[in-house]
Amino acid sequence: MKVILLAVLQTLWSVAFSQVEPVPPPPPEPAETRYNDIGNEYINDKKYSAAEKIFRKALKTDSLNPVYQSQLAFTLIKQKRHAEAQQWLDKVLASNPQYVPSLWYSGINSFEDGSNTDFRKTIRYFDTVLPLLDPTSGQYFSAHWFIGKCYDLLLRTSGITYPETSRMLECYTVYLEWAPGASDAAKISAFIKRIKEIRPSSNVEKWVYQ
Repeated sequence: MKVILLAVLQTLWSVAFSQVEPVPPPPPEPAETRYNDIGNEYINDKKYSAAEKIFRKALKTDSLNPVYQSQLAFTLIKQKRHAEAQQWLDKVLASNPQYVPSLWYSGINSFEDGSNTDFRKTIRYFDTVLPLLDPTSGQYFSAHWFIGKCYDLLLRTSGITYPETSRMLECYTVYLEWAPGASDAAKISAFIKRIKEIRPSSNVEKWVYQ
């Protein structure tokens, strides 16, 4: 089951991340511009190790800067150093629980963390960041994809409740309204239709779809 789930996660991650760009940080102060420009240029070129070095250097000048910490965490996520990335994100969230880049990256990090993924924890991150996002942005609709997909994967493994099933269908529907031509749109549409046909009644505590 772990092998199958990891394979599914790798496929889903490639679909999801192709639609989700790194979170644009807040406008930098003048002193931040040089480090951000260089680091983000490396990120755009997928030179994550080089970007990591830049943001670590930046943190030596301003150890509590949430932009530097969040962007460093992103470079670590891309290098699959998930535990280390989350440590940096937690530092930001400890002082600013609603800092959007760190919340978003925490959701991404949790989702992408292979066999250690806790999908309910991933959902909590995206549910927390969702009301803080621009409802017209692609990021807002991508958050719905992540929430729907996490419930989808839970449904196929440990099971979900009736309200969780409703939330999954709601999030997938919102995502499809934004991306009707996405590569996974037809598959998700068929899945929604099937789940509506076979979902058990609300008196069933939890169910699994196989």
